[in-house]
Amino acid sequence: MASTVRFKRKTYTRWDDTDNLKRMKDADILAEKKRPTTDYGKIAGATAAGTVAAATGGAIIGGGKGLFKGAPGMGRGKAMLKTGGRWGKYGAVIGGTLAATSAYAAGRKKAEENEFYNKRLQYAQKQALRREKKDWKTNMTQRDGYSY
Repeated sequence: MASTVRFKRKTYTRWDDTDNLKRMKDADILAEKKRPTTDYGKIAGATAAGTVAAATGGAIIGGGKGLFKGAPGMGRGKAMLKTGGRWGKYGAVIGGTLAATSAYAAGRKKAEENEFYNKRLQYAQKQALRREKKDWKTNMTQRDGYSY
């Protein structure tokens, strides 16, 4: 069985990716796609996981607190449910907010790199389109027997 070996080019600076644009042909530059700036799927997933985990933890803590608290005229089970539900809501809000903020901050560096690349790509595509248009016009007007 033949195995395929792939080499990934190591990038050392943020200019390395955009310098690759300079070495590409115009057709390849025009076919290049923009990179996503923010991964909303990862942020949503982290928010959901943080919300569930914090809500569960808050409910457990609140339930334990209600177990030992027990208001007068209220059974311990009822107190557990009441305080557990309240603490679960607090935990869900706080945990979801913290998880979303953390996921956004974690992906911010990559998003900034992608924004930088997209700006350079947009300029390169504009110039490649200009060159292609100029080449097409030159090819059409420099033919033998062509007249205006």
